Amino acid sequence: MRKFMNGKAWGTTDSPDEDFVRAHVLWLPKEPQVFAYFARIAEITSQYPEIITTIPAPDLHMTIQQIRPHTADGTRVDDALLDRAADALRRQLADLPPFRIEIGPARAARAAGIVEIWPEDNVAELYRRVRAGLTAGGLELPPAEEHFWPHMSCGYSVQDTDTPELAARSDLLANALGRSIRPGIRTSATVSSIWLVWERQHPEPLPRYTFDRIHEIHLARP
Repeated sequence: MRKFMNGKAWGTTDSPDEDFVRAHVLWLPKEPQVFAYFARIAEITSQYPEIITTIPAPDLHMTIQQIRPHTADGTRVDDALLDRAADALRRQLADLPPFRIEIGPARAARAAGIVEIWPEDNVAELYRRVRAGLTAGGLELPPAEEHFWPHMSCGYSVQDTDTPELAARSDLLANALGRSIRPGIRTSATVSSIWLVWERQHPEPLPRYTFDRIHEIHLARP
């Protein structure tokens, strides 16, 4: 594995604190079976602390959309702009019904433990509507993904596994994630709302993301 955040930190050691905080739209799990599933994964990742972190339950999320820190005219995004964006998101999602997703299996990727989410169609529609709402709210976004990849993370790589010993441990982690989450290699959940949050990146001492919840935006009510 490769160290997570290598070259992807939002700031440097000389950057102001605000550079490490950006607005995001996230899906946050609520249902107990999801936390139980990730607890089983954590039993594995916690055995390899020199390879991967274990994401605490309160920090589990699926990223729907990152938001650039400044608007087109250079204004730094603040709570007032998020208020306006939340209203635009509510209009976009007012007629999108809640939907079910399958979560899992887990696998070791290049720099993180990844948990796949499928089917992709409903999540991709949510992604498109979120982008439309945020743009209507006056926020700037990274270029759209041609094919949105829904996933969650269960841990972030701590360092490059560039010695024989670390490579062997990384292989053991990958094998454990691929084989040990049985029976029930998947769980399921309902996507009924998303959150507009302030997300903080913690590059050191161990890679981590935390967030402050600002606005919950519900999908169509029954």
